[in-house]
Amino acid sequence: MPREKKKRGRRAEEKAKKDTTKRKRDEIPDEQEAKRFKPSTDDAANEFNHEAEYIPLGEDQSEAPAGDTPFYGLLDEEEQEYFARANEVLELNQFQDGEERRLFVDSVYQEADGKELKIACSQSCSRLMEKLIAMSDVRQIQRLFNKFIGHFLHLVQHRFASHCCETLFIHAAPAVTQKAPKKGKRSDEDDGAEPEMSLAEMFMTVVEELEGNWGYLLTERFASHTIRMLLLVLAGEPVDISSSDSVVASRKKEKLGAPDVDAQDSNTIGKRRNVPEFFETTLKKVMNDMVSVLDDTYLRALATHPVGNPVLQVLLYLELSHFGKSSVKESNSITKRLISDENLEEGSESATFVRGLLYDPVGSRLLEAIVRYVPGKFFKKLYKNLIHDRIGQLARNITAGYVVLRVLERLGKDDLQDAMELIIPEIPALIERSRMVVPKVLVERCVARGVSADPLAQALEGAYDKDPALRLNQMLRLETAPKEDAEDEEKPKDPGTSQQSTAAEKLHGSLLVQTMLSAAGRISELIFASLLAQSPSSLLQMSKDPTASRVIQQALTSPTSTPQFRRQFTAKFFGHLKELALDSSGSHVVDALWTATKDIFFVKERMAQELAQNEMTLRDSFLGRAVWRNWSMDLYKRRRPDWARRAKGLDQSDDGNGQEQRPKSRIELARAKFAAKEDAVKNKQAPVAAKT
Repeated sequence: MPREKKKRGRRAEEKAKKDTTKRKRDEIPDEQEAKRFKPSTDDAANEFNHEAEYIPLGEDQSEAPAGDTPFYGLLDEEEQEYFARANEVLELNQFQDGEERRLFVDSVYQEADGKELKIACSQSCSRLMEKLIAMSDVRQIQRLFNKFIGHFLHLVQHRFASHCCETLFIHAAPAVTQKAPKKGKRSDEDDGAEPEMSLAEMFMTVVEELEGNWGYLLTERFASHTIRMLLLVLAGEPVDISSSDSVVASRKKEKLGAPDVDAQDSNTIGKRRNVPEFFETTLKKVMNDMVSVLDDTYLRALATHPVGNPVLQVLLYLELSHFGKSSVKESNSITKRLISDENLEEGSESATFVRGLLYDPVGSRLLEAIVRYVPGKFFKKLYKNLIHDRIGQLARNITAGYVVLRVLERLGKDDLQDAMELIIPEIPALIERSRMVVPKVLVERCVARGVSADPLAQALEGAYDKDPALRLNQMLRLETAPKEDAEDEEKPKDPGTSQQSTAAEKLHGSLLVQTMLSAAGRISELIFASLLAQSPSSLLQMSKDPTASRVIQQALTSPTSTPQFRRQFTAKFFGHLKELALDSSGSHVVDALWTATKDIFFVKERMAQELAQNEMTLRDSFLGRAVWRNWSMDLYKRRRPDWARRAKGLDQSDDGNGQEQRPKSRIELARAKFAAKEDAVKNKQAPVAAKT
C-alpha cells in the first residue's frame, strides 16, 4: 500500500493546522455564526436584534443611534440627468414671465417628491435644491421644511445638505409670522397633504431635534454656519448673507448664480423682522444651553477656534444688542465670562486674554465684535487700559490694525484727535507697506466728528514724492515698478499672486484718494493739485483704468471741488471725448463731465460739439450710445435752446436720468385734464357719503 505524501518541515505543519482550522470554521452553521457579536455594556445597544440579517432604512431615521450617519440613497442616472438639466434651466433664468417660472418650479417639485433628502445630500443636486428654495412660495417652503423634520441633526452636519438647511432657514424666516396661503385651484397638481404645523412650530421642532448637541455643533465644520443662521432667525435679525460684515457665511461661500428673488423678499431678508414671543424665550434657552455646557477655559479657547469663533461672535452680538447691554453685568453672561475683570488692570487674566486676541488672526475678529457692541463705559476702560498708549503700534500690525479701525469708529472728538496724533508718526511705515485702510478710516472719522485733518494731510504729503504729478501716481500705484536686484530677478515668482496683490493695492489706494477728496481743507487740496499737475495723456490713461477712473469721477462731482478747479481740469479732456466714450471706464468719466460742467456752460457746449462731430462712431458702439443719451445729444441737434436750459439745470423735463421726455400732445393734455376733473368730483362725493 502506497504511503501518504507528506511535506517535511515546520512550515508544512503550520500550513496543515491552518487548513484544518479553516475547514472547521466553514462547517459552523449560519445560524450559530450570526449569533456571534461583541458584548456591550450599554443596555440600549444590547436590545438591538443581532440576529437580523440587515438593518432596514425606513423613512424615520430619527431613531438611529447617536453618531450614526443615515444613508438616504442615491439618485439613478435618469434622475440625475433630469435634475442637472433643471439646474441649467434655473441658472439661465430665461423665462418669459414669473408664471412660466412658477410652473417650471412646480414641475421640478413634483419630480423631486420623495427624493428631497437624496437631493439635499447629493454633491451636484444640492445646488438645485438651494435654487428651488430661493424661488419657492410659502407653501412649497413649508412642505419641504416638513420633509426635513426628523432629520435635521444629520442634515446640518452633512457637507452639502447643511447649505440646503441654511437656505431653507433664510427663506422661511420672513414667513414665520405669515399664514400660509389657502389651498387654491392648483392644489390638484400635487397629492401631498398640507403640513399641520406652521413655520414657527417647525423652527421649534428643529430646536428640539438639536437640543443636547449644542456643545458639539458649535465647532462642527458644516453645522456651525447653519446654527448661526438659526440663532439669527430666532432673534428676528437680518439673515442676509451677502452683507459685507455678515458672520453667517464665509467669504469663500460658493456663489450659485441663482436667479434673484423678489424685491419684497430680498428687503425682508435684509431687515429685522417681528417674531413670535416664544421665539425670544427659546433663543434665551438655546444660548444658555450652548454656553452652560462650556467652562470658562473652553469658552476662551473657543475665541481662537476657526469654526467656533463665528458662532461666539453671533452669541455675543445677540447678548449685547438683543437682550440689552445691561446683560454684561450678569455673572453668567458671555462677555462677563470672557472678560471677568471689568477694570482690565495690568497683569490681570482678562488683560492678558484681550492682548492675546489683538494679535490672533481669528481672535481679533471676536475682539472687533466686543469693541463694536459693548457699552460705552466698558469700552472706555478697554481703550484707556489696553489700546490708547499702543494705538500707533497696533495700527502698524496687520492683524491688530482691524481692531484699531473699530476703535476709531467709537472714539469721540477729543479722543479721536489724540489718537490721530499717536498714529501720524506711523503713517510713512503704513504707506510703505501699502496699508491704506487706517489712513482712510482716519479721514472718514475726522469728517464725521468735525476734526481738522490738516496734520494727517501733512503726514501723507511727506510720505510720498514732492512732485504733485508723481505723488498721485504713487498713491494709485500707477508708477513703474523699481528695478529689482539681480538676485531677486533670478527667483521664480507666482504671476497670479503678484497680479492679485497689485490689484488690491490699487483698489485701496483709489479708495484712500476718494476719501481724501470728500474732506474739505488741505487734505482734499492735496489731491486737486495733483490732478491739475497731470498731463492730458496721463489723465487719459487714468480715465481708462477701472480703479483710477473712480478718482477722476469723484473729483468732478465732489462738493469740495470748486468752479475754478473744474474750469481748469475739464479743459484737459478736450479732443479725447470720443476715445473716452468708447471705453468701458472712460465712458463714466464722460458722464461725470456732464455734471461737472453744470455751471460752466461754454465748456459743456464745446464738449457737446465734439461729441456731435463723432455721432456715427458713437452710435455704432453700445457705450457710445449710452454717452449720447446721457448728454441728450438728440435734443442738442434738434432743439438747441431746450438743450441749453437742460445743460444749465433750468429745465426739469427730464426723468432724473438725463433722458429726454417727449412733450405731451393735445390729446394727452385733454386726457390729463379730464382725469383731474374726475378726481375732483370723487373727492367731493366722498365726504357726503361718509355723512350719510
